[in-house]
Order: sequence, then structure tokens, then C-alpha cells
Amino acid sequence: MHKSRILSALLALLTLLIAACGTTATHPSLRPPAALSSSTPANTLVPVRQYVADWDGAGWYQLSPDGLQLMWIGRVGLGRGLFVKDLQTTQVQSLKTLGFPRWALDSRRIYLSMDKGGDENPHIYELDSRNLSVVGKDITPFAGAASFVQNDITGSANLLISSNKRDRKVFDLYVYTQATGELKLLAQNPGDVAQWLTNKKGQLLARVRKQDLEWVIEKPSPIQAQTQAGQWLPLLTTSYFDSMATLGMGPNDAFVWALSNRGRNTQALVKIDMSTGTEEVVFSDSRVDVRQAWINPESQQALVATIEPDYPELKIFDTQLQAAIQRIQGNSRSRFQLTSMSRDGQMLTGVLTREDGGQHVLYNLKTEQLTVLAQSSRSRIQAISPLPVQTPMTFNARDGLPLKAYLTLPQGVPAKNLPTVLYVHGGPWQRDSWEHGDTMPSFLANRGYAVLQVNYRGSSGYGRSFQEAARGEFAGKMHDDLIDGVDELVKQGISDRSKIAIMGASYGGYASLVGMTFTPDRFACGISFVGMSDLASLLENAPPYWEFGKPWWFSYVGDPSKPQERALMDTKSPLFKADKVKGPLLILHGVNDPRVKYDQSTRMVDALQKAGKSVDFVTFKGAGHGTQKWSDTLKYYRKTEDFLSQCLGGNSRGLDFYELGAWAF
Repeated sequence: MHKSRILSALLALLTLLIAACGTTATHPSLRPPAALSSSTPANTLVPVRQYVADWDGAGWYQLSPDGLQLMWIGRVGLGRGLFVKDLQTTQVQSLKTLGFPRWALDSRRIYLSMDKGGDENPHIYELDSRNLSVVGKDITPFAGAASFVQNDITGSANLLISSNKRDRKVFDLYVYTQATGELKLLAQNPGDVAQWLTNKKGQLLARVRKQDLEWVIEKPSPIQAQTQAGQWLPLLTTSYFDSMATLGMGPNDAFVWALSNRGRNTQALVKIDMSTGTEEVVFSDSRVDVRQAWINPESQQALVATIEPDYPELKIFDTQLQAAIQRIQGNSRSRFQLTSMSRDGQMLTGVLTREDGGQHVLYNLKTEQLTVLAQSSRSRIQAISPLPVQTPMTFNARDGLPLKAYLTLPQGVPAKNLPTVLYVHGGPWQRDSWEHGDTMPSFLANRGYAVLQVNYRGSSGYGRSFQEAARGEFAGKMHDDLIDGVDELVKQGISDRSKIAIMGASYGGYASLVGMTFTPDRFACGISFVGMSDLASLLENAPPYWEFGKPWWFSYVGDPSKPQERALMDTKSPLFKADKVKGPLLILHGVNDPRVKYDQSTRMVDALQKAGKSVDFVTFKGAGHGTQKWSDTLKYYRKTEDFLSQCLGGNSRGLDFYELGAWAF
């Protein structure tokens, strides 16, 4: 028999064996003839690998500043890698790496940020785009230290770099000269500087200091950006609990662009005058925060701002760009994210996400030519089985606070009495958004579950008062909000009250443990990924560079150094309530996690086992606060699929043949 026929026969046999390992839904709402395991196209189970290890997946497209080269991240061999394409010769190079790249302003060098096994201490590597085969140079070879690109320097491949190599609690400012490879100290942190403000000339213009519970922005007087000497004069002072994230300098360094809620409930795009410290609001929305803004690095003007009341909305400040984005988006409901722009402003790359798929695109504003660089993984999933729709919903918490959420329902079955997964976002000062890249809701819906994502009080994006409503409410009203969301689905007849799971990562993992210990009768089972179980030790063992953020945590959770507050924190920690658990738990954790230490899970597992509870513990040896390797993510999804199938009665497709090769990665 011909080799190709033998291979085809083996693959066919393997496919049959894998299919035999799958589990057909047992929940009454998912049984034939409406079950997802039926042969109708609308009910096809998508292989796990399509969600986590798409063979044809690509992204992170970035134009070089001169617009002559394009780089992106895609598959190299069995892992992730970097690609660079010369747009004139069409020559393509590749390099296997897990790092995240950015172009230098000379359009030749590429700077790669990469940590080791999720330890969150990234180094910066210098690559030559003309020859990726040359081993990249580690320009910040400091063990146990984190280094970041602070700013590019105009007309060169030089950089300003912030690093905590001297003192792990704070970041000093350095100048990297590419021609000589020299890294020279520009400004040493006195111990209370949280941020440096610099320009494209490599000059230090201001610094942000933490003084008690205030932020103070100071300027050197006179401005001597190349020296550490001289006096610093206050430009403005604001509360520690105000939000003020700088985005870059405006023309002639006259002002700094920022996202700020100083004196407002919602965060706005503002200009902060560098002479007076006064703010000018450029764009705001009374409903929600301005979440993102794109500042053109060449013109130093704002191009796009994003808000997300329910679906994402763009405020576009440039008429030519507005016409371009409208053409890219068309008339369908979608999300568009600008990812790069050439120096002359005539070419851009972006990511378009639609309900039925998505694309990575290249657009020429001068010729109005639209080029599809790659289809998104969502489009390939759509070709196998129609994507579930993620829909915004609104309901009131039991104390009357209006809450926003997103509901994803399985295809091919009525939205009635469904097994349900309450999927809790992390942070907790983050938020869930419409189709923002997390494939888990779509995956779970494909397996037959209704998926609820609640933006509980404390979530970002909905203004200061909404966030501050979470103070003191860990395992309190924040958890009530989640329960109230589930009750709303039960009330509407969508969810089967007896078949609801709670899962999430980081704070979402904590919320899952809280759900299983504080309200054990409400959840059939729970999944915690890198979740904390002991709030006091979480803060005591926090990374050194969390120091400036600790007052925020203290105001919301408590200060473990104060006995009375520590005792209260213990009452909100699932570790001390393991005996209350009723349903099974799946706990997963990366060994190298620098934020939520590994022992947050090992101690919880020990407590559960001593209490005679059902718990499955999965560790990832090469991961930190999340997974980097597709093989680890595949394991996470497969464990989740099988665990929920047993607990809630949904579908499991069974062994994915990528699991057989995962050991090689």
C-alpha cells in the first residue's frame, strides 16, 4: 500500500478512536434529537485544538515604521514563532519564539519581550529583521529583574528602558544605545516614583511619585532631561484613588495625553498641560469609561478612542481614518482594533472581529486598498460549526445596583433549562467585553452550556462609583452580584438551577472557591485556575513591584499586618472553609506564578483532601499566572471539558489528537 494511503488509514483509525472517547450529553435539555452530538451542521462539536492551537492561526500584525516590512506571530513547527515579510520582495523569514515583538524606529531592529516560564520578569532581546537566523542579543540580562521598553528614540534604534534590576520594588530609567550596546542609567528611582514621563528625544520630562495617598507629578526645574541633578517642582497633585494613565506626549511636549477620571465619575481622554497641570477633556462618555486611545506616534495626535457600554464603540478623530475603518467594518456588528500604522500615516493594520468570524487586515489609506492578511481562528471555527452569539444583558443586583453582563447560548437547542457555567473574570479590576479574544465562552457554549459573564461591582469600565462599590465586598456583595445574575437566568427559564458551575482565573478562581465554600448549595461544581484561597498571604507574598498598588488592595480587602483586618480577611478566604464544599472541584495552577503563588492552590487542595472532598489538581510546570504554551492551554480546556461533562451533563468530544504530540512542545 502507498505510504500516503497508509497514513490516511491510520489517521482515519485514530479519528474513530478519538470519537469513541467522547461523551454524549446526558442533560435532558441537550439530548437527541436536539442534542449537540447530532449530525446536523449547526450542532457539530469543534475540536479543542481549534480554540487553543489553531494550526493556521496568526496575529499580532505590525507594520515597520517605514511601511516596507510586516511582522506577525504565527506557527513555526509545533510552536509559536515570529515572521517578517519584506513587502517589496515578498521574502519571508521566521523564528521560533514565545516572545512579543515591537519594531524599532529604524525599521530594521526588532525588540522582543520575553520572560522565562511565566515568571513575569521579561528581558528585552534585540533582533535584526534582515537576518532572523542570527541569535538575538539579550540587552537586559538581569536575572530575576523585569525590564520594559519605556520609549523609542526618534531617528534611531535606541531606547529608553525601565528596569527593577537595582531594586525589585521600583524601576530606574536607562538609555540603551544600539550602536554600542551600552545601557546607561538616566534616572535613579528615589523609592517612590511609580512612572517616568519621557519623549521621543529620549528626554525625561516628568515623574509620578506616590506620597502617602496622593500621586504627585513633578517636573525638573529647569528641565534638564539628561541629568539626575536639580530640583523637582510639583505640576499637579491628585488622589491615590484617582485613575490617571498617561499615553504619550503631545506636539512640542506641550501636554501629555492621558486617560483620567480626576474630578469625574467616568474616565475620559484628556490633555494635561505641562505648564499648569490643568486638564482639557477631549472625549468622555457619561455611561462608561474611555477604555483605550490610540495616539499617533508620529503626529502625536489622538486618532481613536474606545468605549464599551454594551458593544464596542469607536470615536475616530481623523476623517480619513474614519472612512477607512467604516469601510473595513462594513455594516455588520463588529469590533475593530488598530494595531499599527506606518510613519507617513498611509498604511495601517488592524483586527476585525465579527459575530461570524474575523480577519487581520492591511489597509492603504491612499489607494483605499484592503488586504486580508489572515482569517481569524473564529472564522475557521465558524466553518466547522456556527459560532454562538454573545449578547449583552442588564439586570439589577439585590440592592438595586444596575449590572451588566454577557450571555452566550449554545446553538441548536432551545434556550430553556440549560446547564450553565458562571464564568467570572479576573482582576477583579478588569471587565468582560463583547468578543474580546477569550475563546472559553464560545468553547463552553459549543459543548452545550449557557455561559454567563457578569461585570460585578468592582469591575473596571463603568465609572468610579461602580468600582468603589466593591470596597470591603470580597465574598460579600461582589459574590452576591454573581448569584443575582444566575438567579436572573433561572427566573427567565434559561438555566437549570441544579446544574450550574462556577469557574474563572485569578480573582475568577477565587470567586469559584468562594462559590463552592460560601454558597455550596448553589453550584454543582467549580473550577479555579490560578485562584487565590488565602487573602492575607496573597498580599504578604506579593511581588516586590506590587508595593505601590498595596494601598489599593488594603482599601478593598484589608491590611494583613493589622490583626483585626487580617481576621476579617480570613473570614473571606475559602482556605478556611474547605469543609463546607459539597460538589467536586477542579483546581489548576502554574508553578511559576509570581502573583498568586502556587501554594494558594496546594494549601487549598490539602485542606479539601483532609476534609474528604472531591478535588482534581492539575499543575503546569512551565507556566505562571496563566499559560503560554498551547500544550498547557490544551490541557486546561480538555480537563474543563471532561470535568463539566461529568458534573453538568454537557458534551465532551474526548481525546484530541494534538494531546498525543503535546509532549514534544
